[in-house]
Amino acid sequence: MFGNNNAILGGQFYQAQNIIQNHNYSAQGVDPRMPLLKEHVSTSAFHNSAEHYDPPRCHENTRVEVLAKIRDWTLRSAQNRKTWILWLNGAAGAGKSAIMQSIAELLLLRYSFIAVASHFFSRGDTTRNTIESLVATLAYQLIQQIPDTSDIILSTIARNPLIFKQSLEHQLQQLIIQPLMSLPSSTERPFIVIIDGLDECLNRDHQVNLIKVVGNICIGNDIPLIFAIASRRESHIQSEFNQETVSHILETIPLDNSEASDDIRHYLNAKFADIKKTHLFQHLLTPDWPSISTVTELVEKASNQFIYASTVIKYISSPRANPARQLKVVQDLSLLNPSSEHPFCHLDSLYQHIFSQVENLDQVLDVLAFFICTGYQYNVYGLEKTFLFLMEPDTLQILFLDLTAVVQFKKFDGINPHLSFLHASLPDFLQDPVR
Repeated sequence: MFGNNNAILGGQFYQAQNIIQNHNYSAQGVDPRMPLLKEHVSTSAFHNSAEHYDPPRCHENTRVEVLAKIRDWTLRSAQNRKTWILWLNGAAGAGKSAIMQSIAELLLLRYSFIAVASHFFSRGDTTRNTIESLVATLAYQLIQQIPDTSDIILSTIARNPLIFKQSLEHQLQQLIIQPLMSLPSSTERPFIVIIDGLDECLNRDHQVNLIKVVGNICIGNDIPLIFAIASRRESHIQSEFNQETVSHILETIPLDNSEASDDIRHYLNAKFADIKKTHLFQHLLTPDWPSISTVTELVEKASNQFIYASTVIKYISSPRANPARQLKVVQDLSLLNPSSEHPFCHLDSLYQHIFSQVENLDQVLDVLAFFICTGYQYNVYGLEKTFLFLMEPDTLQILFLDLTAVVQFKKFDGINPHLSFLHASLPDFLQDPVR
């Protein structure tokens, strides 16, 4: 069909005299440059990653006010926008991850004109507890959301395969900012980057640098790019957000208001209703279980921390025990420390009780101590090999059967299961001698 001086190879049209590159791989499928990006992507950091099944999200009709605030902030027009960074902050267990998960799902489902990319840090997951994979993960999602950015992103990586070893600011400028700036104004879409659990990035200097870099980017570029970041209110994080270069473009949403108590009450009532309908021992539960006063007591114990409520529900709903009896245990725990004003005193009492019921507790604590102190690096088989003198092969998950309310086993790498804490407050509890 073509003369000897012409050829079509891999989606590129070549002529002997002039080389015309038209990177259109729709007929052939995946762009052959894509693997250069994918090898640096942390798929477990996606909000919809299959690697963290059933992620925390807001229960129906809870967190209505804060979700509306974030949604409205996201939807502001460029003309009305005064802040480009949103900081959702609160104590451990306040429900930050559930809110960020829910807002990502909401925006993608109902507001398709907005491009969304997310990165959920987790200190217990070695594939998403450092800053190294952040930009690659965001760039991959940017390509999926706005395909017109694909060529410039992949070309940049092909020209500079070591870009992911360069500074965070350089990566963001080359792989996020420049691709967005290259878009014709007619195809320009608002783009929100959702970053959850910044405090769970293991390196504090990287946490601070990320805030600084994001501030510089938002100030120095006239593109519809905004960032929503969630973290604990750690002093070094708060100090960086308070810097003048960031504070004047910052919207802050603290999770310490009375709405949390109402939402926790709603959550508990809904979950107790589920238990009465589905639990193996539902026939042992009376129609009025639990009483209104009992739910109120649990709400007060929660101290606005959703993690207490969710841990209580996981403990009570265990298929191995009568829910009414489990609830009575939780209620009796308050007698151990009735006057403490520490916000986590009731959560700590619950943790202490759960661990008191563990068989072979010394072995369990040895494994947990090693796991935490080595930076969560070992999968189940690595831990079993390390503790071969304590246990038989393939018995680690059996050893942890009594801790299903607070730990689980996930396949982060798709092959080998890893020990995982259901919430970051547990390793905090285990490492704090006061608690």
